[in-house]
Amino acid sequence: MIEEFVREKILNTYAKRTTKSKELWEAARKVIPGGAGSGFRYYEPYPIFLKRGSGSRVWDVDGNEYLDYCMSFGALIAGHAHPKIVEAVKEQLEKGSMYGIPHEKTAEYVKELLRRFTAMDMFRLTNSGTEGTMHALRLARAHTGKDKIVKIEGCYHGAHDYLLVSVFPPLSKAGPRWAPTLYVHGEGIPLLTVKNTLVAPYNDVEAMETLFRKHEGEIAALIMEPVPMNMGLVLPKQGYLKDIRKLTEEYNILLIFDEVKTGIRIAPGGACEYYGVDPDIVVLGKAIAGGFSAGAFGGKEDIFSNIYPLGHAVHAGTYNANPVAVTAGLTCLKHVMTTHAQSQMNDLGEDLASGVKAAVEDTGFEAQVPHIGPSGTVYFTDVEVVDYRTASTYDKKKNWEFWFSLLNHGVLTPPGLLEGGEQWLVSAAHQKETIEKALVITESALREIK
Repeated sequence: MIEEFVREKILNTYAKRTTKSKELWEAARKVIPGGAGSGFRYYEPYPIFLKRGSGSRVWDVDGNEYLDYCMSFGALIAGHAHPKIVEAVKEQLEKGSMYGIPHEKTAEYVKELLRRFTAMDMFRLTNSGTEGTMHALRLARAHTGKDKIVKIEGCYHGAHDYLLVSVFPPLSKAGPRWAPTLYVHGEGIPLLTVKNTLVAPYNDVEAMETLFRKHEGEIAALIMEPVPMNMGLVLPKQGYLKDIRKLTEEYNILLIFDEVKTGIRIAPGGACEYYGVDPDIVVLGKAIAGGFSAGAFGGKEDIFSNIYPLGHAVHAGTYNANPVAVTAGLTCLKHVMTTHAQSQMNDLGEDLASGVKAAVEDTGFEAQVPHIGPSGTVYFTDVEVVDYRTASTYDKKKNWEFWFSLLNHGVLTPPGLLEGGEQWLVSAAHQKETIEKALVITESALREIK
């Protein structure tokens, strides 16, 4: 129960500010499980309901204004209702929202992705990151003729069966750190479906090599977030990603980078560019579509020769590369996320992280504040966070109270922060004054929960 983690005073403030949200939630939960369109959007006692967004701000149905550092979990890299994207989408809608037949903007959009992810030769578009990782695995298996895949403990790659394992495993059932036990996340997933999924810890090259050696000749691919951003934010140790690249090449295993969260965001070419590592396949989503629904997976030409009509691996979808999403994404990448905008966004992200660290120290908390580019998080723990196990040492009560206190004072961070699974996000719409205001509120929230 929420009362176990958040003191009555903070919850009472939340309740007084959000009476209309509660009314809407009460009505919604009669027809929608949990009253929210996604399980990750629900939290106790009930979620806020938003009415509109503009730039770096959102307003809920009760009229409360928030500085938005959730940004739809990273999909709104351009901010809410960016004028250039709105104008382009309106123009496209007048020409049609769907064709189901190829149109000229798709190749132009893919060329922009290739310009940023220079190690890739081709891309196919999807409707989400989940679809992207699903098709990337199918393609890897088709190319290698092998069935087994490896994922990292604590990483989330979308809600499809093969990878919905060992996402948030209870430590009592997770097995040893160096050889995690496969833990199926939720019900409805047949054990036979995940029999070919293996799990390894993050930031441990030796453990990965042990797993590769044990299953030599059986593994099609390793899929990983180069910077895990679904257990908060965990940075790779120096040289880790390059060592993993060498290891996959040595054992003839394809390396798939899930850059749904890092792609375009931490650098124009994502983690591939930032860390100088070229995977065999990269999966993109969220930030690439300017607030619309799109994903992509790209790779080497010889790998993509396995996709129909060149090969026999199936990739299909009526809404793939629809002109509205492609128009929004193309406008975002070419006209919003310029070199200047990228640099400014990352500078503001650095200012926010530095300010949060200072506020944590000034208020006397033991906490870790890892960050990269415009993203960061707070772990209330004195343990260095290097993987899922160390990330799980955070103080849950402090985490919950901090999140609600921020919200009560007008700063919206991702609801997933409640469970240590998300991070704050700075967009191209944020400005110096919004960072400064957020830092004032952050220190107030920390003092309140102290």
